[in-house]
Amino acid sequence: MTDASRGQAVTWRTLILTVLALLALLTVLTAGAAWWAWNHLSTHIVLREQHADIVMPRTLAVKATVSNNVQVRVDETLEVKVPIRETLVVPMDRPVALTATVQTVVPIHLDVPVDQVLKVDQAIDLDTEVKTRVLGFPVTVPVKGRVPLRVDIPVRMTIPVRQDLPVSLTTPAMVQLAEPIRAQVDTVVTARVPIRKTMDLPVTAPVSAQLSFPEQKIRAGVERMDVTIPFKAITLGTTPGPVGVPGR
Repeated sequence: MTDASRGQAVTWRTLILTVLALLALLTVLTAGAAWWAWNHLSTHIVLREQHADIVMPRTLAVKATVSNNVQVRVDETLEVKVPIRETLVVPMDRPVALTATVQTVVPIHLDVPVDQVLKVDQAIDLDTEVKTRVLGFPVTVPVKGRVPLRVDIPVRMTIPVRQDLPVSLTTPAMVQLAEPIRAQVDTVVTARVPIRKTMDLPVTAPVSAQLSFPEQKIRAGVERMDVTIPFKAITLGTTPGPVGVPGR
């Protein structure tokens, strides 16, 4: 093989490799451009004066928020049980009438002055023996008789009285309390509270409701609608026919 034929063979191989490399590069660039367009580009569709039939369900559960207050008429009698467990302070502004029973011992320490005249008018019966001396000899003389005694005896003296006297007494009394009375209360009060009132109540939580539709099929019209659809949300398929064109 000559040198010219060898050079021609190398040139064809190089061209083939170069074409394959260019095709691979073009494929990569095309795939990258398609991927970027798929994720960043979208199509914009404008619909004008279109008609559509909307099928509604028979019932629909919804939650609605009420912004206005609701007026509720209450005409009831409630039975209320109120437990009371506390210490009550009761001020006593007026005297309290009560019956006082006193049992005590009163010590008595007195000096009683006595200044009076005792009149004595009585007869004294004597039956005794009197010892005397007659001529120097002791003699016992019996004395019997009735002696009248009339005399005024002045008495001037101070009588000391030192004694503990027991006292038992029950009597009504009026007592003025200086401090309020503290009473411990532990009970349950039962009461019936009548309520006759119209209340204006705010509705703070969503209200559950059940909507019913008498006509399930509703005719709706679209005057203008701008729709932007990204490429990645578009799928390819066969066309079933014209849609949304009235009169066909």
